[in-house]
Amino acid sequence: MLLIESILLALAVVVAFARPTVCSQFFDRLEQSLSRLAEERRLSVAVVGFAALLLRIALLPVLHVPEPIVHDEFGYLLIANTFSHGRVTNPTHPMWVHFETFSVIQKPTYQCYTPAAQGLILAAGQIIAGHPFWGVWLSAGLMCSAICWMLQGWLSAGWALLGGFLAVLRFGVLGYWANSYWGGAAGAIGGALVIGALPRITHFLRLRHAIAMGVGLAILANSRPYEGFVLSLPVGIALLTWLSRKSGPTLRDKVLRAATPLCLVLMLGCATTGYYFWRVTGSPFRSPYQVERQTYSALPYLIWQPQRHSPIYHHKVIQDAYSDGVEGFASNRSWQGVLYALLSRSIWLWRFSDRHLLFLC
Repeated sequence: MLLIESILLALAVVVAFARPTVCSQFFDRLEQSLSRLAEERRLSVAVVGFAALLLRIALLPVLHVPEPIVHDEFGYLLIANTFSHGRVTNPTHPMWVHFETFSVIQKPTYQCYTPAAQGLILAAGQIIAGHPFWGVWLSAGLMCSAICWMLQGWLSAGWALLGGFLAVLRFGVLGYWANSYWGGAAGAIGGALVIGALPRITHFLRLRHAIAMGVGLAILANSRPYEGFVLSLPVGIALLTWLSRKSGPTLRDKVLRAATPLCLVLMLGCATTGYYFWRVTGSPFRSPYQVERQTYSALPYLIWQPQRHSPIYHHKVIQDAYSDGVEGFASNRSWQGVLYALLSRSIWLWRFSDRHLLFLC
């Protein structure tokens, strides 16, 4: 994928310097056509999604259906296989010690430890088209459509359409979200629904926008729960500020047409998630991820949580993997360690964003 991007970028640079006016009339006509398309907002959302789907199919001779490589992918595929066979989870094997692996819990049931959204996507591809990849393919198209829809709530129609097509080129076709089983599209869909629904709720106060936000939050809770919680905080503050304002619609209308349907969708999402937790772990308030951390890791997920006693390992390769970082845990909790972690992550994010900006330019 990086090779394809580099070749396309190099060709674009060469053509820009050698023949800066090449195809200028074509691009003028294309810009006019896209401007007209942008004014048709619903059609724009659909076109962006179908563009991602069609481009990925067109590249299948070059970018074949991916094979799973890392253990995260195999864990997601376990969820997909379980769901596609009509089960929520699997019983523990009587000789489970011999089948221990990464990304999977063996007790109280046999299932992947991750949230279920990506597994649902892969299961949909397995059921509908016979292979989990088609779930990835469909989720990439939905993600690009959701991003375009989100941008329409904040930007002009033309910029929203451009942003949608940029998402197609960078994430929906060549990105690893569209070419692996790791996921990513699910969280992006949820985030786009939440961010795109916020200005629509405050400006139009329509039932469907409140439902869209609730669905987005439910998707985030079952795909990227920590990041989804961080995102929901400013969104919740913005909604509470809007509810407290005396201008605009009455408080009764705001509660009936926005707050109530949003809460109902969230309640349904919480009930569904709790049911899944109950079937997998035996408790609606205990996630599979908690079971995995308590079973295999002495390190907590958050730095302010205390370090636990080292668990009992049955395989050295698992012990080596989970013991990595235990010695540096104390230093990571100091202010120097926190500062270093923030700095290193900021540099990584900058490099990630810089690469994407270079591609878009």
